[in-house]
Amino acid sequence: MDSEDYRDDLPGGMIVRASTFAGSPLVEHFFAGYDRAFVLPDEREEIEGFRACLALNQTLPLAFGRRHRELVLTIDAADGTLLGGANFLATAMTATGGPPVSIALNYAYVERAARGRGMLRVLVDAVARSASLALSGRAAGPAPAIFIEQNDPLRLSDADYAADTAHAGIDQVDRLAIWARLGARLLDFPYVQPALSDEQACDDGLIYAALAYPDAAVPPLWLHDHLQSFFGVSVRKGAPVEDDAAAMAQLDALAARVDPVALLPVDGAIAALKTHGRGEAGHSFRDFVVRSNHGGQ
Repeated sequence: MDSEDYRDDLPGGMIVRASTFAGSPLVEHFFAGYDRAFVLPDEREEIEGFRACLALNQTLPLAFGRRHRELVLTIDAADGTLLGGANFLATAMTATGGPPVSIALNYAYVERAARGRGMLRVLVDAVARSASLALSGRAAGPAPAIFIEQNDPLRLSDADYAADTAHAGIDQVDRLAIWARLGARLLDFPYVQPALSDEQACDDGLIYAALAYPDAAVPPLWLHDHLQSFFGVSVRKGAPVEDDAAAMAQLDALAARVDPVALLPVDGAIAALKTHGRGEAGHSFRDFVVRSNHGGQ
């Protein structure tokens, strides 16, 4: 699968295709939907950025002593209509205490016309299968851990909140609720996405969540290695992580940390935001989740 597309035929005539190859036509097909879905300037990756990450599958198959594969994936209807897509990094983990494979689900989208049919769950399941195939050639085995970045609805400016909500056709808090129904829990960790390019800034308006992680907390060194691979490949595109202050601040904090990073349920905080709005919730969704889980408002 290193340089060829992967295909899986699903019930109902849907077709999953994934590729690790920078020159695959699937990159353009994926990007067409991606370009419609993501508009905030510091969260966007241009198509050449995706190709640069995919090229590392051939030029840098080992990073930090760990095997990785970057992929793009699409799901199409039987008639060729694009239903959804994803870009993600699969890493064979060497640190103990967590699942053997981690997935940084960098981007995932479902086309507007395909929403309301459970397509996001289909997409996530396809990501997990293709990640295992890309690393080992087998879809069987322990379930990988999947991590996602999400907009922090309390840190977005009113303008960005409105623009992204209008463009995506879904409210920011409703989006968090959809992922929560798939089992997403928030990492109690001050996450910052390093800049995706020299022309962009770090993004501190995000939160980091785990999907289908088997335990109540993540070992700090395991999370360190996951983020190191993600920062090095998907964000830095092979450039030294040591040269990025935002990345190193987080990695150094995890390397020095002893206690595991808790995974926090978000249902209570989401319900409170939907009832009372953002006005008095504060300026950090992570802090609001902590307060909500301890009975505060």
